[in-house]
Amino acid sequence: MSSVSKKAAALISKLRSKSATSRDGVVEELADLGPTAVPPLMKALAHKDYKVRMAAAEALGVIGDERAIPTLIDALSDSSKNTQEAAAQALARIGDGAVPALLDALIGTDQAARKWAAEALGSIGDTSVAQELMKRLNDPNVEVQRAAVTALGDLKSKRAIDPLIDVLQDDNVDLAKAAAEALGKIRSEVAIDPLIGALQSPSADVRKAAADSLRRVGKAAVPALIEAVRDGDQVMRRWGVEVLGEIADDRALDLLVESLEDEDERVVRYAAVALGRLGKESSIKYLAPLLAHPNKDIRYAAVEGLSGTCSYRAVEHVAACLQDEDWVVRMTAACGLGEIASRTCVDPLLEALRDREWSVRRHAAISLGRVGIKKRAVEALLELLHDPKELVRSASAIALGELGDEAAIEPLQKLLSDDDPKVQIAAEEALVKLGIEFE
Repeated sequence: MSSVSKKAAALISKLRSKSATSRDGVVEELADLGPTAVPPLMKALAHKDYKVRMAAAEALGVIGDERAIPTLIDALSDSSKNTQEAAAQALARIGDGAVPALLDALIGTDQAARKWAAEALGSIGDTSVAQELMKRLNDPNVEVQRAAVTALGDLKSKRAIDPLIDVLQDDNVDLAKAAAEALGKIRSEVAIDPLIGALQSPSADVRKAAADSLRRVGKAAVPALIEAVRDGDQVMRRWGVEVLGEIADDRALDLLVESLEDEDERVVRYAAVALGRLGKESSIKYLAPLLAHPNKDIRYAAVEGLSGTCSYRAVEHVAACLQDEDWVVRMTAACGLGEIASRTCVDPLLEALRDREWSVRRHAAISLGRVGIKKRAVEALLELLHDPKELVRSASAIALGELGDEAAIEPLQKLLSDDDPKVQIAAEEALVKLGIEFE
């Protein structure tokens, strides 16, 4: 046995370590040995300890030697799911050379091997395998079906769009969710209407996946979404309005303004946030009246929408919400002023530093750092370094670092002895920004 082979054998014997960090270090050393380590690593895939088998598969993937392919294919049927997954990832790293063997596994009798083969093929990215993956959409095992759906999405296979739309209608929530996600990766306009239909799925998971995918499709989905919201029930209106806000297309403006008067308060909330995401100053006059709404969640959404316009004209409305009875609304206002970050935000934020709720004080401090005006802010933030709440002290330290005033150096150095580690770290980071070096 060569010296390299002996070293490989010695390293493999260490793979039984209970520490994942220790095993990772050994895997790196084995990978550094290169092709010489492949035979002992292939042998290690038969070890009785799954941790050794899993680590051996990982190392073989890093080395990327095609001699390991048959052994790694066998490991897709290992008794340990961790080893199965590691083998699949290793085969994906080996790449094109593993495709023929993975296709054989995809049509084999072992369910676990079919599932992991599908996942690996999707990761490799060879679109020529799409047809075989589509055949697995009718696999008797649901996990194999789901893996095939995900792989087709990863491959962005246009040929798979119609079959995936069929899966989107499946009663199995996991399959329908995976199909919605896959269609979003492909980003085909053909899938827009089916995805909009999925916004009314009985499953919240499917609705969320469909909404995310419509966002990925983007502006092409806007006309159909507008129509669906206008004609739809409260579920469709709620999800449709949220997606339109995430796409942030001006064509949705009129609909979002109309939705502020929807009979369903959830729709109103999402419409307020969505309107802000359009970033239009003209939205302020529609959002400001909602600040007097009896529902605190709608007030919160209106503040978020107003802040999203990033207009100095919204400051007076957002600042007024620092007096709201609900602390979440006040905190959102403090955050929002930092988002707008105009000179006129300073005075209300200084006032918010004295709020009875610590989270409001914390976000007011952070926002002062974002506004970036030192005058009066530095002095107020220095006082806040003595706040009884550790997260307020750390936020003040961070803000002082952002403002970059040397007057903060000595107080921040004292904060390095704070009782709370998070405060110490924030003080050190702020001092670094102020030019203080640490060994």
